[in-house]
Amino acid sequence: MQAGGLKRLYLVAGGTGGHICPAVAFGRWLSETVEDLEIVHVAGNRPLEREIYGSSGLDAVFLSFEGSPVGARGRTAANRWLQVMKALGEMVRLFRNRPPSACILFGGYVSFPALVAGKLFGTPLVIHEQNAVAGRVTRMGVRLGAKLLTGWRICHPFGLSRYVEVGTPIRAMRRLPRREAWNKLNLGDFPGGKNCLVLGGSLGSRSLVERVKEISRDADFGEWNFLVMGQGKGDNHLSERVWGIPRRWDMETLYSLADVAIVRGGASTLSELRAWSIPALVVPWPDSRDDHQSANARVFCENGQGLVWDEVLEGRTEFVSKLHQLGSMGSWGDGCSPDPGVAAERINRSFLREILRTLEGRDGTWMDSN
Repeated sequence: MQAGGLKRLYLVAGGTGGHICPAVAFGRWLSETVEDLEIVHVAGNRPLEREIYGSSGLDAVFLSFEGSPVGARGRTAANRWLQVMKALGEMVRLFRNRPPSACILFGGYVSFPALVAGKLFGTPLVIHEQNAVAGRVTRMGVRLGAKLLTGWRICHPFGLSRYVEVGTPIRAMRRLPRREAWNKLNLGDFPGGKNCLVLGGSLGSRSLVERVKEISRDADFGEWNFLVMGQGKGDNHLSERVWGIPRRWDMETLYSLADVAIVRGGASTLSELRAWSIPALVVPWPDSRDDHQSANARVFCENGQGLVWDEVLEGRTEFVSKLHQLGSMGSWGDGCSPDPGVAAERINRSFLREILRTLEGRDGTWMDSN
């Protein structure tokens, strides 16, 4: 596919997997789809960021920047403001030496120096907001004239006329036969039954793990298997029906097994579950900024694919009841099931269409014939 006028594209994402994974997914699709296009990934310098990009086989540009100074105090705040200035200088040099056709910001603290550098050089800027509540850099970018693309139909505090919903890019994966997926995890004999995937986000969630270990002993869950991602390496058979999975960024095997999921309210994870048609009990992290995880959860659950459990206001009885309700929705098993690749392709094409509209005023219809 040709994309005239688009020669070099910066994809800027940092902080957590929720920001980085959509950038990686979109960048990989672009590399495989658009001819003669150079993709430059830009990230911060946290170990988690290096781990995610490294696991994807990408040689990203890592700025000398490890977190937002906003909310930090004392020496930490001072050091981070110094990092901001250093990262801004690095970003300016990058723009000068390798000028992009456009710069796409996927969020996280590292988007700020890219936003400033883009404005200094007059580079077309596009912001992708994964959450239903816009982050601080997103709000700043829109005020500065950047085009806003969103993952959900709402993006508070902006009105519908201020953004275009394209969805959140998801990783290209194929659905595996269940037994094959189980064997790839090296968990022993395939037990059968209903599989519940537990995801606490890229930062993990001990409270969810403890809750799952507790209910797994109930007779009502005797035919359930709980797969908890984010455990350390070693013997991770946590109890009779609970297996711990070391943190991984290749989710194909886990999604292929899942009949139902228990997750935090991270936008990227919810977008992937929606594409895979996996019903989910969403447990928003209570301390998320601007309570954006609760907003994500509400939008995700609108179509009946999920339920929300408030770990502050609700107790064990509600948790068990809602999980059983979702578990009764049935399983695709190894039969006819939605193809997540179809959703991924649709989202990526919509995303690229809006970038080209920003650059050249195209209406995007040219893509329909490619």
